[in-house]
Amino acid sequence: MSGWLNSYSRRFQRLLPSPMAIALTLTLVALISALFVSEPLDVVQAWSDGLWNPSLMRFGFQAMFMLVLGHVLALSNPVRNALDGIANFAVKQPSNAAAYVAGVAMILGWFNWGLGLVAGALIAKVVIDKKVAHAGVVGAAGYSGLLVWHSGLSGSAPLKVAEPGHLAELYPKGLEWLTPIPDSISISETIFTFWNLGLTTVVVISITALFLYLGRTVAVTHVDVVPIDMGCEPEIKNIESVSSFLDYGYLLSMGFGVFALVTAVWIAFEGGGATCLSFVTPDWINLTLLGLALIAHKNVASLVAALNKAIGGAAGILLQFPIYFGIMGVVTGTGLVDVLSSALVSATSNDTISLAIFTSSGVLNIFVPSGGGQWAVQGPLVLEACNIIGVSIEKGVMAMAYGDQWTNMLQPFWALPLLGITGLKAKDILPYTMAALIVSGLIFMIGLVLIV
Repeated sequence: MSGWLNSYSRRFQRLLPSPMAIALTLTLVALISALFVSEPLDVVQAWSDGLWNPSLMRFGFQAMFMLVLGHVLALSNPVRNALDGIANFAVKQPSNAAAYVAGVAMILGWFNWGLGLVAGALIAKVVIDKKVAHAGVVGAAGYSGLLVWHSGLSGSAPLKVAEPGHLAELYPKGLEWLTPIPDSISISETIFTFWNLGLTTVVVISITALFLYLGRTVAVTHVDVVPIDMGCEPEIKNIESVSSFLDYGYLLSMGFGVFALVTAVWIAFEGGGATCLSFVTPDWINLTLLGLALIAHKNVASLVAALNKAIGGAAGILLQFPIYFGIMGVVTGTGLVDVLSSALVSATSNDTISLAIFTSSGVLNIFVPSGGGQWAVQGPLVLEACNIIGVSIEKGVMAMAYGDQWTNMLQPFWALPLLGITGLKAKDILPYTMAALIVSGLIFMIGLVLIV
């Protein structure tokens, strides 16, 4: 099994091209496919319209900002100290260390995927450096936050459908349905439903138990790595001028941080929105994260230093999102969505549509390793299929979200920051993330059957 996994890891990394190359290849496939149902000039126009769609470009910035702010928050001294405390507690019980790392990574990942990914990596690094547990098992545990992120508070699809007008902008044809597409779907109907919270809780408990088992059965090994400096504190300077006061003093950063959080609270309660969680949108999440980051870093210089370390993780979103928006434009603007959704519906029924969306989303995530980009491409198909077959949009959205997060355990693209921080290689964590893939996959499928 070990030899097969190592061989798979090498082939995966050798044969699968870069995400950008995949995005361009998928664009070519969409353009050629659309030529069978539309005129060439219409196809080009649809691609161009989607490429620079204003609402989707805003969505791309929201997703990038959310990732960067979560990373910035994880690099602040208060959060780093808390994570070190958790890691030091974990190593006191070596056989349970991987389970502690997995549990914390998934809980933080549910709140924000950038925070969960970086925090999980930082805790894993401390545990690995203590040489008390198998390095690969601990690294895989630190990556497990990506297994629950899309069903949590930073999930691209459920947050975007909660934004007024997004559904109609994504799929204008929905306004022509017998029952027109809703203006928005609150997270109280997706993320905070009893079935999503219950399913996510079962996944968290099961994966934590899996890493408890792995931590107690896999022999301890250590990987010698070059220490990586993850600190971001700037050189301390004396406050001797107005500029140094603004950059290194606490007043500006702390003051605006408190102002941002107070504004977020006011938005939450303004108009009674707190009763149905309709206030939780990508903008509200980012406002809250910005306030927390400003307070946690205490001064502007520290915040900027952390930003310089975190910004690289958003490069893929910045470059690839417009490409996927172009694919969405081709799919929805040429009639290709009708062909694809009809094919999906004809192969499924009311009882199996959620499973079909889940599995197709899992497969698509291998090629489109961004939840936001995947929603832009797959969202119109999910909406049309749910309408035709009579399944609620809420369940379709969450089925897509489950599939996207599920195969993160197979697709190592988002593991790159963790691998860089811990010094591990993909083949070191892959055997154990695949175990998480199998366990969580069974839970998600059973849950979707019971939900429907």
